[in-house]
Amino acid sequence: MNRHILLHLLIISVLTILVTRAPAIEPHRLAITQYGVTWTFVKPKHTGQYVTGDWWVVGPVTLKSITPNPTPGRHGSVINPPAGAKQGYDDRISGFDASLRIKLPMVLKPGDSLVTTASVSKIGVKTPDTVRRQYCRGPLRTAVVLTCVKSPPPADAFRPGYVGKWKKQYTRSQLKRSALPRLKVPKPISKTVPNAKPYERYLQRIWLDHMRQWVNRKMHPLENMPDYGREITNIVSDVALLLCLEDPKKQRETLLLQFVQKGIDYYAATQSDNNLWIANGGHNSGRKYPILFAGLMLGDKEMLSVKATFQEDQQTYYGPRFGHKGKQALWTIAPGNPNAHHEEADPKKWPTYGSGSNNGTKADAYRKLNGPTWVGQALAARLTKLDQHWSHPPFFDYVDRWIKEDGGPKKGFVREMWNQYR
Repeated sequence: MNRHILLHLLIISVLTILVTRAPAIEPHRLAITQYGVTWTFVKPKHTGQYVTGDWWVVGPVTLKSITPNPTPGRHGSVINPPAGAKQGYDDRISGFDASLRIKLPMVLKPGDSLVTTASVSKIGVKTPDTVRRQYCRGPLRTAVVLTCVKSPPPADAFRPGYVGKWKKQYTRSQLKRSALPRLKVPKPISKTVPNAKPYERYLQRIWLDHMRQWVNRKMHPLENMPDYGREITNIVSDVALLLCLEDPKKQRETLLLQFVQKGIDYYAATQSDNNLWIANGGHNSGRKYPILFAGLMLGDKEMLSVKATFQEDQQTYYGPRFGHKGKQALWTIAPGNPNAHHEEADPKKWPTYGSGSNNGTKADAYRKLNGPTWVGQALAARLTKLDQHWSHPPFFDYVDRWIKEDGGPKKGFVREMWNQYR
């Protein structure tokens, strides 16, 4: 073959290899749209997405406009929202503080997490994308987060927590998958194992969950999460157990990443204010397990030893002389309530134990509301050995007692897993 033809072919081959191996160039965008919210910059900026789909932008960057357009008391955006008693999203939610809201144009700096919300015009009306078990008590349709970074993060990076100033960076490659139990699905319960897809939708968007006490419920966006703690805890319990099962085809990989991200976000909230999820009826369970699970998967000792207020811990305790049924692990509705220690009293006295409607009968109704939601996460904690990091034995003893005395949940995935593994 002609020498010149050979040389020509060699050059073509080398160029083909170089083009094939050339790194992909991340697009520069003038605007980012997600879940019906659009951020527009003054000029195109380098952007990308974290492993769970949330967006980042290399900054500093000047934000020109946001859609839907912010109006007084509606469609609020807040940078590094603080946990606690205040919020700047919508004036129909308790604790509204207009000073927290950004004013456009706004320069985002590296380390900033911008949370943008879209409000609904009328409270109580569902949108087409409202998640299941949302009672529509609040005014927010959705909430989305944009993170400003100094340089592009690793391709497998988790998003830093959106609350407060704690912005530690983690990556998918850090996950300690060997910590997962990888339990085989027993044949008797194979038909009751839930599909991961509905739970992926529950965990897809940020859980806006950083206000103190029950008013937190009204801040939970319709399209992001259920508004009530009972439903939130049921999701946490189901996902916790699903991630304990073997997954050779990685059908739950997205769920794993999303759940770890929830733990990162919840831990960030505790670093802004560690007294948020105070025991109150059925509002505030389900926040502790995601933090511990993220700590387990990421090998983070601080997460594994998180110090904060959690409803499960405040609602369980070892009582004097073991309560009315002779059981030491008891349940209480809320700190300081006049009916707080109803389990120490004779059930015949519950109608008059406390103050008015805040009596022992009401307290026991909430005990029965919470009980079924705790079973899955308690079992998952034992299976992953996170009960050793939970640091509150009465919770686990109480769940054992709940199963023996009240028997619930009566059927389904959680019940079958309990029967098999506990």
